Amino acid sequence: MQFTDTYAIDSIKYYVSRCSARSSKLRAGLGPSKLGWLRIKSKSRFKEEVFSTRICHVWERFWPLEIGGLERYIIGLSHFLWHNDPQMCFLLITGRMKLALLGKRIKKYEDAGWLKVYRLGPNIVGVIDNVFLNTLHSRLKTLENMSLTALYHEAVRWDQMREVDVFHVHGIWGDLQYAKMGVLLSRHFEKPLVISLHGSFVGSPENGGMPLESPEIRKILATDAGAIITYSPEVLGTLKKMGFERKSHYIPNFVDTASFSRRGIPCQRKGTRIVSVSRLVTGLDQDIIIRAFGRVHAIIPQATLQIVGYGEMYEPLKRLVTQLKLSGQVSFVGRQTDVRSFLWNSDIFVATNFGYMATLEAWAAGLAVIAPDFGIMKDIIVDGENGILVPPNDPGKLAIAIVRLLKDSKLRETIASNGEKAAEEYDIREVASRIARIYDSLRSS
Repeated sequence: MQFTDTYAIDSIKYYVSRCSARSSKLRAGLGPSKLGWLRIKSKSRFKEEVFSTRICHVWERFWPLEIGGLERYIIGLSHFLWHNDPQMCFLLITGRMKLALLGKRIKKYEDAGWLKVYRLGPNIVGVIDNVFLNTLHSRLKTLENMSLTALYHEAVRWDQMREVDVFHVHGIWGDLQYAKMGVLLSRHFEKPLVISLHGSFVGSPENGGMPLESPEIRKILATDAGAIITYSPEVLGTLKKMGFERKSHYIPNFVDTASFSRRGIPCQRKGTRIVSVSRLVTGLDQDIIIRAFGRVHAIIPQATLQIVGYGEMYEPLKRLVTQLKLSGQVSFVGRQTDVRSFLWNSDIFVATNFGYMATLEAWAAGLAVIAPDFGIMKDIIVDGENGILVPPNDPGKLAIAIVRLLKDSKLRETIASNGEKAAEEYDIREVASRIARIYDSLRSS
């Protein structure tokens, strides 16, 4: 298993860029390992602190298991709102079941002051449940219910739960265990529930969709959710048709534009560097990017591709690179908590099918973006202006788009500049306050 060198030092390290902090060291070109890491100290009991508002996020995966867009969303939102109001405190209920094989390095409790993390499990029922899920890709209903019940009772015993004002569930896809966990906690403590739908279309989870119209999920949205947040106009339309217009909110994802901007930072852009940032998992089609790059390399031999991320497809993708004889031109940098230096030193960003947040970050970093004409990507990108849209799963068309931007520096710079301007509409300073108002309205009601 591939980890960055930060993994063994602490189970959570995340670079947090404060609104006004653009470190002089960072401007001097030092990488993320040199400065600015926020260390979250492990504690068996959290110290007593007084906060006016406590928000509890509920999401099944977190660093070091995952540090993709959704995890960065939770961290970025929590830190920004706390920084603007230190009387706010954020908790995170997440899982440790899938980390059991990684040994005791995975801490159960961690505390950054503004974000307190509690990892549920492992327990024997959950481990058996995960064996079924990972080997047979299905679950026994009895085991699933027993696992959820055990995790729920553990969460209820966490003393921080008694002070929570709002529960915030993230993501509704095929595995509903932690969505149900949020519902149960909301009911138990009689506190309001926010559900954020981090997906761009309604459909089968096997294709990356959200099964919102299933009876089970419809009931949760109807009876338990006090507010539903979506970044997709298409999903918002579905929610309205389902009768949830009054509790549904269209709020885009966000990026800290000041933190990701490369202005004033020494970069090594050469006009030949391509980067892709995403989880390396089935369904995101990173193999299409690699195959497209093989065609690009045949035309522009000096071009390089850097792949940032980790997941189940890490080794298969490395084998594909070897098969295509691209080992000298394609590099894998593994799981990273801070992707900015990789963006700053690249020229073109290639998005995956679900690379919404990574695309916003690439825009803010001043890269020309190429993305699939799919889902939320086709909603936010104006083809030929702030990005290039290509048909999904078409390495030939993707290769043509990459070669076009590599050869035409003026077009590349124009698209990058327009993307940087587009990112301003998604700045965290504009977006996070809207979520905070939802928290306030639910508390007061």
